[in-house]
Amino acid sequence: MSDRVRARSFETAAADYERYRPEYPDVALRWVVDRLGLPPAPRVLDLGAGTGKLTRGLFRLGLDVVAVEPGSAMLAELRRAVPGVEALQGVAESIPLEDHSVDAVAVGQAFHWFERARVLPELRRVLRSGGGLALLWNWEDVGDPIGARLAEVLGHEEGFHHDPLDPRYFEPVDEATIETSVSLTPDTLAGWMGTTSRLLTADPRKQEELLERVRRSSREYGERFELPCLTYVYAYRAVS
Repeated sequence: MSDRVRARSFETAAADYERYRPEYPDVALRWVVDRLGLPPAPRVLDLGAGTGKLTRGLFRLGLDVVAVEPGSAMLAELRRAVPGVEALQGVAESIPLEDHSVDAVAVGQAFHWFERARVLPELRRVLRSGGGLALLWNWEDVGDPIGARLAEVLGHEEGFHHDPLDPRYFEPVDEATIETSVSLTPDTLAGWMGTTSRLLTADPRKQEELLERVRRSSREYGERFELPCLTYVYAYRAVS
């Protein structure tokens, strides 16, 4: 199955994505602001913003945020959830913003879907001189029993991996792995897993089989439990 099909599969589950997906921890967002050395009242682009899970956290920090999302259903959820933010429809490879119009770009849970050869020069185009780029992923903690089972369901047994960016466009500043937890029930965890591309693109019988495995495994921990999670964060600076 092509990456394009998988990337657009979220459009079929926008309401569930908004309902079940966790936001990004404030500590991760403050780490981004600190490492990128953003100016006062910076203008920040949330690219591939989905339903605004990252957008709202950046907005709460007092940043001037513009969100860009290709999917109309996801964008509608974002506009309902974060009405105070400018939200535009567009793709990462052709960002609907003027040259040198933002101080930083943040990408949550989406960078791996972009066409790197096209998106890196496009990111540099919209960034002001010395602008920053932050890439974030919320991920299961495979050191936790439930996390290890989720990794198996999602095909993440090899763990998280991020390839460095082309140094012609961006230089690394820092990276971090931030430990947090999310309060869940077996059903809300299954709802979350049901919004992943692997399950969204599975045939209905296989999808339900995998979701039942998630519910069955998590019931061992009670009707409500804390799921350890990891947020991987990478900070880059645009090369002049």
